[in-house]
Amino acid sequence: MEITDVRVERIEVPLERPLGVSRGRSMSARGAAFVVVETDAGITGIGEGVGPESYIVERIVEEKYAPRLIGEDPLDIQRLWESMVTDTVYKDLKGQGLSAASGVDIALWDIAGKHHGVPVYRLLGGPVGGDLKPYASDLFWQDPETMAERAGSYVDRGFAGVKTHLGRGIDADEERVAAMRDAIGDAELMVDMNCGYDRPDARRVGRMLEDYDVYWYEEPLSPYDVDGLAALQEELAVPLAAGENEYTKWGFRDLFEADAVDYAMPDVMRCGGITEATKVCALAEAHGTVVSPHCFTTGVGLAATMHVVAASPACEWLEFDPTDFPVYEALFETPPELEDGRIALPEEPGLGVSLDEDVIGEFRVD
Repeated sequence: MEITDVRVERIEVPLERPLGVSRGRSMSARGAAFVVVETDAGITGIGEGVGPESYIVERIVEEKYAPRLIGEDPLDIQRLWESMVTDTVYKDLKGQGLSAASGVDIALWDIAGKHHGVPVYRLLGGPVGGDLKPYASDLFWQDPETMAERAGSYVDRGFAGVKTHLGRGIDADEERVAAMRDAIGDAELMVDMNCGYDRPDARRVGRMLEDYDVYWYEEPLSPYDVDGLAALQEELAVPLAAGENEYTKWGFRDLFEADAVDYAMPDVMRCGGITEATKVCALAEAHGTVVSPHCFTTGVGLAATMHVVAASPACEWLEFDPTDFPVYEALFETPPELEDGRIALPEEPGLGVSLDEDVIGEFRVD
């Protein structure tokens, strides 16, 4: 079997409600770059690379990686990963080169699963447990009453945990944390600051969060400040989570050796794909660190994340978008459903997703 074509399909979905995060920032649209790998055996693989500009992922995939991949055996996944990431003289240590390689790698695993007739997690040695435990990840910045109402609605739907995005000052943050804690009762509350604070303010906010039994305190500092995370880890009782802005096993090694996180959050669509995410999970397991992959993307990225989580004993939670995002559940062959607080594993060969023209055609970027 040989690779005959590698291309990218880009979409952009405008949002009815802007997604507000720390420091007054917000998003009014969500984009995606789907990597499509075709073979002479008639098997097509689908992946996704997450970067802030999908057109950059497209250009890297089609102009840098495609010439290296066409004519190669798609089942040689590790060798092709090295060809993209480590065999060059000038290496992309982090950033959108890794995001692009991640999308290709995910597509290759999709091909492998389809070729062998099994879900990808079976090829990774899974499943290691039963159904997956999701938390609802949608509580972006709004007034406290609205955020509390939304948080309570997700718990009523059966989610055991909810995650909110704050980071606009300790008083405003506390007002919202208090309202959401009251609304969700004993459910878990995760708080994401999207790198919104410096060290002194992150310390003050962290002590406030301790009073509300917050499950984890996510990305309080810049991802460049690993020493600062390690210092917070020493000083605060609330567990720290980080890693969505980190890349490869080498980047996560630095986090783990600094004892900077309780919950590691590799993004499968950024950190190096399924190949590298599984290695990050193994490294986390060796360091006694729990993994909860970052996953705020389309159904393709969710599927890739589900297979990684299913195959690693280090993984605990699945980040899940509970909104009606039109390119989420609709891309699955069997859409994931929450039942008794859990989501069943995919059973289709490969990732279990497809790029149906009716689903993505409306949002395609030419």
